[in-house]
Amino acid sequence: MENQKVKGFLLGWNPNNKERHWDYEKVYSEIQNGEKPTVWWTIKERKELKVGMEVFVIKLGTVPKGIIAHGYIIEIPSKHKIKIKFDSIQNANDEKEIISLTELTNKFKPKVWDSQGTSNSYINETILPELKEMWSKLINREENSKTSNGGDEKETMKKEFDKNVIFYGPPGTGKTYTTAKRAVEICKTESEKELTDYSEIMKKYNELKESNRIEFITFHQSYGYEEFIEGIKPIVLNEDDESEDESENNQESKTNTKIENDIKYKIADGIFKKFCNNARKAIIESKSNIYISPKAIVWKVTLRDEVKEDCFSNNHVRINFKLGTAGASKFDNEIKKGDIIITTDGSRTKINGIAVVTDDKAYTLNKAKSDTTTKNVDWLVKGINQDIYEINDKKILPRKTVTKVPNMKVEDIIKLAKEKELIALSKKEPEELSKIVIKENTKPYVFIIDEINRGNISKIFGELITLIEPTKRLGKKEYISTKLPYSNEEFTVPDNVYIIGTMNTADRSIALMDTALRRRFKFEEMLPDYDLLKDIFVEDKGTKVNIGAMLKVINERIEYLYDREHTIGHAVFLEKMENDKINIDINKLENIFKKNIIPLLQEYFYEDYEKIRIVLGDNAKDEDEQFILAVSIPKDIFEGDIGDIDIPEKKYIINYDNFKNIMAYKNISQKKDLSKKISDE
Repeated sequence: MENQKVKGFLLGWNPNNKERHWDYEKVYSEIQNGEKPTVWWTIKERKELKVGMEVFVIKLGTVPKGIIAHGYIIEIPSKHKIKIKFDSIQNANDEKEIISLTELTNKFKPKVWDSQGTSNSYINETILPELKEMWSKLINREENSKTSNGGDEKETMKKEFDKNVIFYGPPGTGKTYTTAKRAVEICKTESEKELTDYSEIMKKYNELKESNRIEFITFHQSYGYEEFIEGIKPIVLNEDDESEDESENNQESKTNTKIENDIKYKIADGIFKKFCNNARKAIIESKSNIYISPKAIVWKVTLRDEVKEDCFSNNHVRINFKLGTAGASKFDNEIKKGDIIITTDGSRTKINGIAVVTDDKAYTLNKAKSDTTTKNVDWLVKGINQDIYEINDKKILPRKTVTKVPNMKVEDIIKLAKEKELIALSKKEPEELSKIVIKENTKPYVFIIDEINRGNISKIFGELITLIEPTKRLGKKEYISTKLPYSNEEFTVPDNVYIIGTMNTADRSIALMDTALRRRFKFEEMLPDYDLLKDIFVEDKGTKVNIGAMLKVINERIEYLYDREHTIGHAVFLEKMENDKINIDINKLENIFKKNIIPLLQEYFYEDYEKIRIVLGDNAKDEDEQFILAVSIPKDIFEGDIGDIDIPEKKYIINYDNFKNIMAYKNISQKKDLSKKISDE
């Protein structure tokens, strides 16, 4: 049945109409109690109505307007009466709980939805499937936010999000804001209803970005695979850098490092690879008194034989660089509380201890004669002789006394410590290690790509274009991995990584997008939302202009003269003041038109000023209200024989003085009253 092309039926309901078709409050209450109420509805004669036909009810006449209920025709006793069985209904007084009239008119332009509740009509075969999908998403979101057993709401609210999605639309339609909101919703599990305050959304967004759960980048023409996945990058060696030439151990091929004079060429991970590696990093939960940081880094410290036993016995690590010198800088400033230290006696493959750092700052051990720079630790295991070549990604340790071990995962070194448990901790009981649990990371991570259409997708994604498919992710039955060309590592994209892109359709149409990218992303269109501007007026000299109504008229003309991908977004007028409120006066409106609207129209229409005049209604205004004047060219302006040169009849002048004239804005349309709110049109 779902594949057949069938019509639906739209019932208009105006709450102000005295002849109300139904008792909305009664039906709403019965639906909330799990019932499926029936209602008799009087209609005009409709010959194509059938039992089983789907019915939607649209609320009109009063704000908010939109579709509020769904049901089926179960009986047709006469040509003017039908019986409807309702299965779902929404709060008709909350715009966020209904499919708004604005959303309907933006998505289904040919359909005249606003009948003011005076008539009913069919929903044609092409619109019905999309409308059903919109209603299903709305209802499922509402149902998922409720608990069936009165338990914790957040435990049951599991809204599914697309793994790869692109928000596309004209400039100024709120794509960046929507992206931030969606990212927070994915990571924090709040519903969209809870995410209404802009400052609160951005606060949560920045918190998640700080914790590396969200990453934001912008594609551009020169962006490439090396920045995104991995590549070879040169590093200029400082005089203080210790040589890490691996030739003595015949390990040059293992370190991925080539040294040529004072330049070191190193394989560096790109931003997306780093993000994916972080997203798959195991979560370490410690129910013991040992604190391991969620951002823990593995460090290698060489312990000299003279101080090794003292370090093991007194829960600290000592080095032979004085505090305050360059040699002790990393030890003092970069090794943080909760990081992991593995200790060696100078070996490049074997360690003798594993410890967790308990203090951020280092200090001087005054009673010691040497190796006085000290950091406090808790030893997990000590006095061992363990080869770590395999868990260090088959690489040997650097020579430096204090250095990061970037190839070693924290979870691997913790597993090693748990396996050993050779010696009791000096201040802890041996069973403390058993209280450290390693869990799979299932937290969602969101990778945001702004201006995704401006990058060369093949050049940037390379072989990863296949790996980002939801069914090819790590953990799925069809998951695949690929060997990266520089590092030769096997790489997969974790299932808990979400990719959100934004695309400005004024720069590039969705039809021109890379086909491989289009197949792997869902697309959500964002068009100007005039309802967000419905309460914004500019008043000057006793005349008021509604910004939303004005913008709607301008965009309708742009759609006919160009297309809807080049309309003007509502965000152009939504800049907030210091008090977090939107306040537009004639001066600010003048500034917006001079610096935003006019330049944008010049770009759209390639400085075809006659079309720009039509968009702004200048062709029907008095001259003292026109933004762009059309001045006839005098016949005597040119001298001599101009031959077959095509001379234009007019020249165009931008009259900046009229940008201060409120009537120039009001008369953009003389057929419509632009002082009215959008919802009252």
